[in-house]
Amino acid sequence: MRIGFDAKRAFRNNTGLGNYSRFIINGLIEFYPENKYFLFSNGHAKHPELKHSAPIETINIGNGILGTLKRAISYGNKNLDILHGLSNELPFFAKNGKTKLIVSIHDLLFIRFPEFYPFFDRHIYLAKTKRACAQADVIIAISEQTKQDLIEFLKIPADKIIVHYQSCHPQFWKYYSEAEIETARAKYGITKPYILQVGTLENRKNALLTLQAFNKSTSKNDFQLVFLGKKTAYCEDLYQFVTQNNLTNKVVFIHHSDFSDFPLLYQGAKLSVYPSLFEGFGIPVLEALCSNVPVITSKDGCFVEVGGDAVIYIDPRNSDELQNEIDNILTNEDFRLTLIEKGRIQKEKFVPQKLINELIEIYKGL
Repeated sequence: MRIGFDAKRAFRNNTGLGNYSRFIINGLIEFYPENKYFLFSNGHAKHPELKHSAPIETINIGNGILGTLKRAISYGNKNLDILHGLSNELPFFAKNGKTKLIVSIHDLLFIRFPEFYPFFDRHIYLAKTKRACAQADVIIAISEQTKQDLIEFLKIPADKIIVHYQSCHPQFWKYYSEAEIETARAKYGITKPYILQVGTLENRKNALLTLQAFNKSTSKNDFQLVFLGKKTAYCEDLYQFVTQNNLTNKVVFIHHSDFSDFPLLYQGAKLSVYPSLFEGFGIPVLEALCSNVPVITSKDGCFVEVGGDAVIYIDPRNSDELQNEIDNILTNEDFRLTLIEKGRIQKEKFVPQKLINELIEIYKGL
């Protein structure tokens, strides 16, 4: 097959949609090198994590009106069997008589939580998503939750949508020595056993609930709480809570870090907490499972799809419930180890080669 990708996120984004795009592209190149792959970009044509080998060609189509026209010509010239938009959109002029179109839709959070998005951004996202879904022959939803949102909010026919899960970055499937983990802990000022929450520190990720639960926990004198994520205006509420409750020496904020340190910080943690209000998939839950760390997350949305029976679920609006589960895990080592063992089984559902094999079958079905 001749398979093309709208790959701008693969080149330009280092997290989130970029990691997903590189997972798909690298996996296909590794496990199905017999195909020919074309990466269409707009101004960027290199990324250190993208594999480049014989079956791959990168086409830099540029920006603006000229780039749009060049893109249309390029798609036609490459005689593609499949064109896959990896990040919620498909290019203009992508439709032709032969090429089948696929788009991956990650979430519709801009519809479900419009208050978290600027006015113009959410309308642009909506227009791009609706147009891509109308163009596509098949829509890939990265979770059952996203599929249901597509049906509910955009009235997409269910038989046009296929749920296909993603994996996490390859570094989370590796295991590191205690010496390497201790170096990472020291690097970021972690001095005690710790609870870890990973993700941008914004309202939807619900870090204030974690702080409230930790403040009531019977374990707070023996543990630190570590937040690993980008700083936003929401952090002022977190800092204020820490100060008012004398938690300064017990809470560590890591706003700037090397992504390569993430798996070390996961593997050094006693517990991962992720009480997000809603996600399209919830990649930190999978990252923690791959790191052999027990997880507490929200019972709403997609999280049970990722965590199965290996994860503890709580009401993301109830700090008492979260506090009880934190103490239950941290004071019961047998229970903690049981969750870790269940996690080892659950993460096998997201092994990269398995997911790439499933994706190829979707392509073949077209």
